Amino acid sequence: MEVVRASELDFKPPPLMHRGPGLEFKDLFRGTEGTPENYYLALTKQEKFYSPIHKHNFDQFRYAYRGDFSIASDVTIRQGELAYHPEGVEYGPQDDDDETEHILLIVQFGGASGQGYLTYDQLATGQAKLKETGRFEKGKYYRNGSEEPQDGFEVLYQLYAGRKLEYPPGRYNAPILMKPQNFAWKPVLSVSEGFKAYKKLLGIFSERGTVAEMIKIEEGGRFRAAPDDAIQLFFVVNGRGNADGKSWETESAMRLQPGKRAMLEAAVTSEIIHFVFPMLSSVT
Repeated sequence: MEVVRASELDFKPPPLMHRGPGLEFKDLFRGTEGTPENYYLALTKQEKFYSPIHKHNFDQFRYAYRGDFSIASDVTIRQGELAYHPEGVEYGPQDDDDETEHILLIVQFGGASGQGYLTYDQLATGQAKLKETGRFEKGKYYRNGSEEPQDGFEVLYQLYAGRKLEYPPGRYNAPILMKPQNFAWKPVLSVSEGFKAYKKLLGIFSERGTVAEMIKIEEGGRFRAAPDDAIQLFFVVNGRGNADGKSWETESAMRLQPGKRAMLEAAVTSEIIHFVFPMLSSVT
């Protein structure tokens, strides 16, 4: 089990700013570039921010860790809620003009279509080049001499991939907003065995079988993370404990690679959000 403590990291602006200013990141975990299973897990500090209606060719989760965030003109993620943004499904505009600091947990990852996920670093080089022939403004790209804009991500993807971006057909009609506080805790194994662990299964998505769930481990309890042909990411919403001898605390992230197992032990009652991304080879 790998552990990263966000408390030891600084927020930094991303190398890519095609949606404009207003975001800073604490990088927690990255996947392997060039693979269909590539991903990016980060804490995002957001102040005033705007993004137009758009969609992606990858999947995304957004967890409102501190504060509220808009994902459309009439849809807001409230603190403690989780949104799933499926590939090929539009959302926006995002228009947060409250300059109060808010913190969002994001995980962006290749979806079931197998198109993968391009990192900010991969796209940033293209942004520098495109600035020579146009400008980025409010998430759109305007070529010099033209007032007909193109989505900022689309033009960056096309430059990197050398082909037009073809979005996968949307498997869902819209982003899915989950309210974890309204789900019931279900015991994991027998409480009498000393595990004292509970789950809230928030959803299983697409044919890939992507899982989002909450885990609660009571003080002195344990949670066994079983081996799977999947990437498993954990974020500690609150609490403190250890995983195979490595300590974790509030705002720690943990990663379990495919085929690996781990035991999480809680020193105090702890809540953790858990994502499971099965390897795409197991889907086909």
